[in-house]
Parts: sequence; C-alpha cells; structure tokens
Amino acid sequence: MNCHHRFIESFRSFALAFAALLSATLFASPIQAAGGGTVDEGYTPTDPYPSQEVYYPGTEALGEDEIRVIACGTGMPMPRTKQAAACFLIELGNGDKFIFDLGTGAFTTLYAMGIPLDYLTKVFITHQHADHMGDLPTMWIYGMQNGRTLPLEIWGPGGGGMPAEWGMKSATDGILKFYNWMYETSKGGLDTRSLVMNVHEYDWSKVNNVIYDENGVVIRSIPAVHLEGSASFILEWNGMKIAYSGDTLANRWWTEHTKGVDLSIHEAFLPNRNFVTKYRFQPAEAIYVSTLVHTTAPVFGKVMALTQPRRAVAYHFQNDPDTLPDMVTAVRQTYDGPVDFAVDGMVWNITKDEIRSRVSMLNSQPFPPPLVNARQQAAPGGERYETPEWILQGYEWDTLDLMDDIHREFNEEFGTQFEFPLRPKE
Repeated sequence: MNCHHRFIESFRSFALAFAALLSATLFASPIQAAGGGTVDEGYTPTDPYPSQEVYYPGTEALGEDEIRVIACGTGMPMPRTKQAAACFLIELGNGDKFIFDLGTGAFTTLYAMGIPLDYLTKVFITHQHADHMGDLPTMWIYGMQNGRTLPLEIWGPGGGGMPAEWGMKSATDGILKFYNWMYETSKGGLDTRSLVMNVHEYDWSKVNNVIYDENGVVIRSIPAVHLEGSASFILEWNGMKIAYSGDTLANRWWTEHTKGVDLSIHEAFLPNRNFVTKYRFQPAEAIYVSTLVHTTAPVFGKVMALTQPRRAVAYHFQNDPDTLPDMVTAVRQTYDGPVDFAVDGMVWNITKDEIRSRVSMLNSQPFPPPLVNARQQAAPGGERYETPEWILQGYEWDTLDLMDDIHREFNEEFGTQFEFPLRPKE
C-alpha cells in the first residue's frame, strides 16, 4: 500500500467517525448497478455490516491459524490521553495471549479490550524504563478488584553481567514494598489470590535465547543496543513470526534474526530537531537521545529495508497531524515497503495469506470484564487483615439503621444472610 494510504490510516485514530469513508475498499466488493454506477453487496437497514473497517473488541472470533496484535501503547514517556507508553498485546489462535511491555498508561487501553484478566497473565518486559513497564504495578495490584484470580507471570531481564539489584526480581520486590500497605490490608476482604508475581528472569545478553517454549509458542530474546539490561523479542508460532524491538539502535542481532518476519514492530523516533522544538531538550540531549540510545525515523526505514518484513510497524513517537508527515518523509528516504505508523488501538490480523490493519473502537467506560474463574473472599494461606477496634468504633452510629436496611435489601436480592458487623460497645 502506498504512502498516502498509510498516512490516511494513521489519522483514523483522530476521526473514527470517518473511518468508513477513509477505507471503503475494505467493504464488500462493489457490484455494477443500473446506470453504470456501483453499489456494495450485503447491506440491509437492519442487518450487521458484512465487513468491519473498525475493530470492535470482543466481537470477532480469532481463527485457529490466526494472530491478532493490538497496539495498547505507542507513545513516549510524555503522558498524553491519546497515546500510552509502549505495550503490544499478541493473541494467538491457540488461545494464548502475551503482553510485550506494559508502559505507563497502557493498562487502561488493555483493559478497554474487555478481555478476562485471567487470560492476560503473561507479561514480557524488554527493559525497566517506566515507559516500558510503568503500568506493571497497576495491572498487578488492580487484579483483585477486576476479576483476576491467577498470579502474574512476568519475564524480565536479569544476569548478563549487570548488578542483581537491576534485575526484574529486584524490581518486583520493590513493587511489593511500594504497595505493601494495600497488599496487607486487602487480605481476607477481597479475592487476593492475584497478588502474586512469579518472575522469570532471562539473560538479556544472550543472542537468540529461548526464554519461553510452551504450547507450540517459542519466544526468543536478542540484546538491544540501548542500555545495559535491554532486549528485543521474537515470537514464533504456527510458521509465523512477530518481532518487537523495545528500545534499540539499529543492531546486527536484529537485522540477522528478524529477516522476513511477518510483523516487525520497531521503534522509530521523530526526526532529531523535534527534540529541540517539541520536547525543549538542549541540543546535546536531543542528539544523544535520538541517535545514541534510540532509532530515528530514517534509520528505522533502513533497518526495514535490510530485513524486509511482510509488514513494518513504526511506534514510539507522538503520532500527530504535524509530526506524521515528517515521519513518513523520513522513513520513505530509506524504505519503500509496507509500513504502518502506529496509533493506540491499531490492530493487525495476521495469517499466512494476508495482513489486515485497522483501528479499534475502545470502550471508554468499561466495568470489569467477564469472569472465567470464580471469585472467592480469600487470601493465600487463609490470612485475613482485621481493622483495629478503635477505628471501627469511630463509625457514625446514627447511620446504623440505614446500614441494616441496606443489608436486608441485599440479602433479599441475592439470597444471602449477611449482617452489618459493627455495633456500639456496651
């Protein structure tokens, strides 16, 4: 698809209401009508549209040989409502789901997909910058309120000669300490079985290192040229490959091991001058950030030209009306293949025959997704927190009759026999 069409696709995030007009080619094939015009087949005033240009989460079955990738965060460390930090969800036709990075703000988009959280337990972290793992604590601690009953399984960097306190296990220990009050005082009141993090440290320095091999899915890591303790991932399943860079300069491990992958998700920073004009960096900061620890747009294009994926995906930049034209121009200096300039909610459906990209219509007002495992008021080991009696005796007793009425109404509706446990001391 040419550059102009990709430019339009990226703008669908700003104007979902016009999605049907911007990509009408995805609709049912037109047929010849009387008078020489064309009409689209399969439409009636009351039936669903025969094909959807926008992805509505939870409405489409995933084929048994299909991969679906959803961009839950495509932006930068600078917080913004339309772009969270780095996060990609990979759903496989065998039922497995994998989260690659979980940057600040990304859990909101992930949650809006309406997927039961007990299906979202495998998180792979490329490195420990906040824009790649900042929402890991949020996803973990909010599991108990939102229907997750299972532990989080977390793969993160460790070893490779870096200090142990820089590894993933040390990071999750810190998360436990940070949320210690909430963790301890929730026991026995809510279902806290989800408040477990099982950490699997992988050696980030090893090349083509198998870090996951289950159910026909193999995930490998390669070192990233970013900072010590940084890696990139390659997922292989059903004869297809998805590569995800995390943060990196152009590097020989990537160009060697990602040739011909089906979807190549790679960072592409805005052209250097934007770090002075937009981010207000000093020139020394701007040239360092954009050329020594990250891949800038024309270099992204060169990497794609060297590796020739079926579809390239540029992410990790502010995708705005005034920045996107510069990005397109910069990438097209060095690469003329198929490329998407990612926005949050963009979706790719991948089979061996085709790759289809769309944007999502996200639910901005979600409640907890469906339960796949029953909740229970339990904590690991049967532990239970008890609020000190002197605090409980601070209750306003003039509301006691009302509280008893509330319990009676609840019991009548749900067939329970709960009583409000607080009573004034004699």
